[in-house]
Formats: sequence, structure tokens, C-alpha cells
Amino acid sequence: MSVSWIPQWCDTATESFTLSSGAHEWRGLRPTDWTGTGEGLRRAHGRLRELPVRRIVAAIDVAAERWAKRDFPERRAAVDAATRVTGMSSETVDRALDAEVGTLRTASLIAALERELGDPEVLDGFRGDTMAIGPRTVLAVFSGNVPGLPARSLVRALMVKSSVIAKIPAKEPGFTAAFLRTLHDVEPRLADAVVATYWDRDDDATMSAALEQADAVIAYGSDQACAAIRAKVAPHQVYEEHGHKLSFGVISDAYFRLHGPAEVARRIAADCSDFDQHACLSPQVYLVVAEHARAVAEHVADAMRRAAADCPPGTPGNHDATVLQHRRLVAEWRAASSVGSEVWAAPGGLEWTVVLDDVLLPLSGAGNRVSRIVAVPDLDAAVDAMRPYAEHLQNVGLGAVGDEFWRVAGELARVGVSRVAEPGAMSRASMQWRHDGQPRIAGLVRWCDVDHRPDQRPAHREGVMG
Repeated sequence: MSVSWIPQWCDTATESFTLSSGAHEWRGLRPTDWTGTGEGLRRAHGRLRELPVRRIVAAIDVAAERWAKRDFPERRAAVDAATRVTGMSSETVDRALDAEVGTLRTASLIAALERELGDPEVLDGFRGDTMAIGPRTVLAVFSGNVPGLPARSLVRALMVKSSVIAKIPAKEPGFTAAFLRTLHDVEPRLADAVVATYWDRDDDATMSAALEQADAVIAYGSDQACAAIRAKVAPHQVYEEHGHKLSFGVISDAYFRLHGPAEVARRIAADCSDFDQHACLSPQVYLVVAEHARAVAEHVADAMRRAAADCPPGTPGNHDATVLQHRRLVAEWRAASSVGSEVWAAPGGLEWTVVLDDVLLPLSGAGNRVSRIVAVPDLDAAVDAMRPYAEHLQNVGLGAVGDEFWRVAGELARVGVSRVAEPGAMSRASMQWRHDGQPRIAGLVRWCDVDHRPDQRPAHREGVMG
């Protein structure tokens, strides 16, 4: 089945492409007349503007409800494609989709719109004296480290009534087109406002041609990949970036005593196992008050074993396997020379690793279910340990209680963290989260305010130009 989505109205010339990832290949179509495609997307944007925002949300909710069922055929096909290219187990991919698609329900979407816009219906026309207008066309360049990740930005763009050019990720090619096929069955005007295709990262001609059609750009990827896109963005284009990010966990004395070592360990293991620890939301390190660090690490080893039995880890590629083996060797060398270090690992395999240390060494590598427990004197020391990484901080699983929670959360916010979560829930970000600290719905729109109001006018007047 094709990994691209080309609406039927797109009668401009297309060409076939083959997307290769490892030993696997997928095929799709790509427009060659991007000017004509851009004109078609602008017409699709006009049709999209006719839909009330609550009808858009309702249609997305129906599609998400279908995708919530694990036996839904489109989902099974997407899971199969993702397992082949990522090496993740089908259960890991299914849980990732549960998390991503689970955020696309009516209550969650309306809450996100209300949080960022106040009244969602400002997208339909003037509410009082103000109206919000989304871009005509958004270019979204996706990465594939988390299955289902494109759904969030795709849905945000559609909710502000923007058409979309989506560059699908090579590492997770099946989801976007499959979700759009479902959305087309529910409400064709939504899916018909999207062109989803693929081009190589060094194909500057196609990237530039697609970029010329866009009023806004959303980029996911490494810092280098995002910088290359940012350099091409024009001053009039809205730009949103999701580059390299780091996440940490913290466990206080009070939190440890409240929940006990087994439950704390279960939560840490969940955070280090979800998505095989490949998401930016996944913790690189858990900083634990020194008095309890060894007890926590010992219990985490057992919890990681049980998590691997419940949801099997994937098979890392050759490069990742080599990096993981090197990380273990470094940790074992540290353990042999330091009374504050120890290593626990899956017998005979790379399924999971737990490292206890008393020093936060330079972070090297990530992913593949490595739980690093680093002992710190107190919560202030935990915050200080994160300061050198301020530029890339994203998410902290903060295990703290009462006033200490809010005090430390405030310090983390000032350091640069954009999300504070409960340990065990680090990977389950809601749509209300302002992704990477910026309003991702409000950030797309521009506003029109009526500064001089007539004496009498209806409370809600439909906007006629966009």
C-alpha cells in the first residue's frame, strides 16, 4: 500500500518514489508540479474554512476512535510497517499509538484550543471583536523516532484550518497516509487539504519547491537537520522547530518514602521502557537522593526485567547495538573502580540495562532501555546537574511531594524545562502541553481585532476572507 497521500483533486504531474530504510522498501507518489499543487491546496484551504472548528474536532475524534482499536486494519498495517523499519516490537508500537492517538479525542482537543485561544470559535469568524486566522498552507517535515508522532502537528494545523504538505518520516513511513485515509472516510474535506509524500533530505530542489507553497513551516529532527530547514525559511513564513531535546527524572526523599522502592522503580522502568526510550520525552537519567539511590536501582533492575517481559523491546540495529555495548563497558569499568557505581543487565542480551553512579558523566547515546540512576545529595543538586543542558531540556519526571514539588517545578521552569510530569507518565504528554514551551496552536495563527466597533452588531459574525 502507498505510503503517500495524494488527494484526487491533485491532477498535476506526479512521479513514483521508493523509500528505502534498511532492507525494507515502500513506494509512493510525489508531485512534480509544486506550483499547481500549491494552488490546489489553497482551494482545499478554502473548502476547509467552511467547516466549523467543532466539526473538524468531531471528525478527528471519529478517526481517532477507529485508530484506538488495535484490530483496526489501517492501524495493523501501520504497526507492521513500523516494526519492520524501527525494529520495535509490535506491542511497543501499539503502546506508542495508544499514547499518540489517545490525545486526539474531542475533550483533549477542545481543551487545547481553549487553553491557547480562549474561545475555539474565533477560528470560525469574529467572536466579540476578535478573530484568529490560520496559515493557508503549512509545510510539516516529520521525523520518525516515535510511531504516530506526526498526528499532533497534523491535527493542530487542520484545527486552525490550514492545508498541509507533510514530508513523511523515513523511519516510520506508514502512519501518516494511513491516518489520512481514515480521515477521508470520515470527512473528505480534511484529508483533501493534505498532501503527504517523501523526498530525500538532500533533495534541495523539491524541498525548496514545497517550501515556496507554504505560509508556515514545522520542522522535526536533529539540530543539524532543523538548522538546514531554518536557513531556507523566508521572513514572512511562521517557523516552528522541534530539535534535539533531553529529559530527566528526579526522585526526592519524601517521594521515595511515600511510594516505596518497588513502586518508584516501576514508574522509572515505565519511563525508560516506553517507545524503547527513543522519544525526547524519555529520561536520559533519573537523579535520586543519595540515601535511596542503590535501593531504587536494585528494584529498577527487577522492574525493567518485568517491563521487558510485558512489552518486549525491539532489536537494535548494528550501530545502536555497538553504542549500547560500549555504554555498558564504560559503566562496568566505572563500577569496578568506584564504590558508588554498579551495573545490572539482561542476562545474555541487550534487552535492558540499569546503571547506578554517583557522577553525572557526559551524556553519550540514548535509547534502548538504559536506566541510569545517579545519586545526588538533594533536590537542589538535581536541578544544578541539569543546568549545563538548559538549551536542550524538555521534560522532567518530578517525584516530589507538596510544597517541594512546586518549588522545584518552578526552578526547573526557570532553567528551561517545558514540561513537568509524574514519574511513570513522562511519555504521555497531552495536547494541552505547549510543546517545547511554545503555544503550538496559537503560534500558527494571526489575529484580527476590531478596534472601532459599530453600535450594534451580531455576537458572532462569519469571517469571509482568509
